[in-house]
Amino acid sequence: MTADEDLKKRAQRIKGLLLQNRLKEALELVQVQMAGVTDWSVMSRFEDIDRSYRYMLQYYSQGSPDEHRNEVYRQLVRRALLLNDDVLQARLQPESMLLYYQHLRSQLSRTENMEGLRLSLESFADNHDIAAHERVLGILFDLIWTNGAWSSGDSASLMDLINSTAVAEDDSLIAVSAVTLSLMERFDPLKCLFLCQASENPDMPVSIRALTGLAVTMAGYADILPYFPEVTDRITLLSDVPGIRERMLKVQMALLLCRETKEIDRRMREEIIPTMLRNPKLGDLMREELERDDVSPDWNEWIEKPEIKDKLMQMTELQMEGADVYMSTFSGLKSYPFFRSIHNWFRVFSLDQPDVKQSLGENFMNSTIGRSMLTTGVFCNSDKYSFALTFSQIPEAQRDMIMGQMDGQFEEEVREIQSGTVSADVRENYAARQYAQDLYRFFNLFSRRHEFRNPFDDNINMLTDNPLSILLESDDSEHEIASWLMRKGYFSEAVTAFRLMERNIHPYSTDYRFYQQMGYALQREQRYEEALEAYNRADILQPDNPWTLRHTAQCQRLTAHPKEALELLLQAEKLDADNLSLQIQIGDCLVDLKRYDEALTRFFKVDYLKPDYVKAWRAIAWCAFLADRKDRSLEYYEKILAGSPSGEDCLNAAHVCLTDGDVQRAVALYSRSARILGRERFESEFNADRPVLMEKGISEQDFPLLLDLIP
Repeated sequence: MTADEDLKKRAQRIKGLLLQNRLKEALELVQVQMAGVTDWSVMSRFEDIDRSYRYMLQYYSQGSPDEHRNEVYRQLVRRALLLNDDVLQARLQPESMLLYYQHLRSQLSRTENMEGLRLSLESFADNHDIAAHERVLGILFDLIWTNGAWSSGDSASLMDLINSTAVAEDDSLIAVSAVTLSLMERFDPLKCLFLCQASENPDMPVSIRALTGLAVTMAGYADILPYFPEVTDRITLLSDVPGIRERMLKVQMALLLCRETKEIDRRMREEIIPTMLRNPKLGDLMREELERDDVSPDWNEWIEKPEIKDKLMQMTELQMEGADVYMSTFSGLKSYPFFRSIHNWFRVFSLDQPDVKQSLGENFMNSTIGRSMLTTGVFCNSDKYSFALTFSQIPEAQRDMIMGQMDGQFEEEVREIQSGTVSADVRENYAARQYAQDLYRFFNLFSRRHEFRNPFDDNINMLTDNPLSILLESDDSEHEIASWLMRKGYFSEAVTAFRLMERNIHPYSTDYRFYQQMGYALQREQRYEEALEAYNRADILQPDNPWTLRHTAQCQRLTAHPKEALELLLQAEKLDADNLSLQIQIGDCLVDLKRYDEALTRFFKVDYLKPDYVKAWRAIAWCAFLADRKDRSLEYYEKILAGSPSGEDCLNAAHVCLTDGDVQRAVALYSRSARILGRERFESEFNADRPVLMEKGISEQDFPLLLDLIP
């Protein structure tokens, strides 16, 4: 463990002791942590806290009454929590090679202050000194990011900068991002209050960034916020500001969409893009050309293939939902010198940025695509910079060709933006989504990302158990978040959301579909008894619903009540007689009840109505085996094995062969099953079926021999 890690680990231990109200032990450990600290203000504050606590202990030991003792103790813990961060910073500041402390040491050698930087930024509105502007932005970001604990003056000075009409909005946005990054480094109540105030800014992009800053930082400080009621009170006040709840919902949905980015990135790399690039006729222009109206007729046969159509549809659906589908495209384009400056990851895309101007040239700047890049919501700012900087690697003739091909695609979007037809709601969604994606790229792609706590590794669902949950307390927010969680398969969180809606008497909680969805989420979490309760509520609100009956039956069967499950399924059959899946379920219940002939009748009906339905073949094959109709069982297993059998198919077919006396074929199928399932899972499945095999006449002593025959 490095010295830095040792110091950080001790600071976490101190924090843990303080939150357990073990102040004496915590202060003793703080004193150890302070070894080598020369900052007199830090030392003085420690001595003051230590002295005050010793006096408190002395008064208490003498039996002196003190009605304010509990509050004084809380204040001492609060002060010790802040001191703990200051001591850690004082220890790391002189020599740590962490990026934060490298920038902090550089910042300490400068003379600039917030007031002077604000005046400089205001002056650029007239003199357009781009080089000087770039330098000031870097200094401003570092000053805010590395400023450990603010004074009230620091907060007021930065608020003056944010509110100045002479400071460019883009510069204000960088400043807000710097506050967020600083707050992630260490807790500071004044920075929290600043972000709350900035969330009320009339400038929508500033408000979005401030709310996002709160969203990615506050969850990490939920444990210490009870000691800082001014922050929680300010968040409560923020919830009463008109439009804030709606805006925070947009931020929440943008962050939730980022949760899917890793999986989308994998699918894009491993499934969608490779499938689409297999056609040699498309080559590198595949993406651009498929979005145009004049697709070559020669490609129609390829595009009509089910596999290709499916992949195209998947990509389109992801884009329409607002998912981050371009991470895989641009993740390899973050190595330019531009991205070595940390503040550049948080800046709004601008054609006037020096690196961009040098890379693109005048033709691009005057093109439709050049203008649209400033306003399009398709790419986040970070990816726009990657795209622009990559252009410098392309010969000029090819640049012009690409621009000509892409201009037409952006003309409509530019016209919409220029005509003002893009609604405020859409612009807010774009702003929230782009900034969330910018943050995601920084915390996952920045070259020194491992030195930062990645908020996307935590639970960024703010609806429950979060300091900001009050900002999402609305019918629309609760319903939209719960629906998204259900749709994406986060069933445990969906249940929590549904429970919250139920407690809050949400209008939707009187709808039978509400309890259907809750029951389904509980069922997927294998909480079958609770799922049954939810399904029963759904049945009360809408009796005899086939879907409810079928899923109630599934839970009854999974809780070892096949008779009750069968009754429900037969009731559902009266309402939905043509449902083949229902016939399979009825057959499964009959198998559980060992009514094999009746079960086979159901399965054969499905096979007759839907030939080549593998699920029906599996049911027939297994049921026939249990009913000692081995010839019929083998007939159907042969059909299954001729296709693409699963490991379970091979296992079950082997059971039939084994009980029929064909040991060699059984061993071959067992071996095939073990290769598909893996040895550990295979043996688990095999052992689970031992009772059935013993019923069919296989001796228990044969099992070790069989397993030894399987390579």
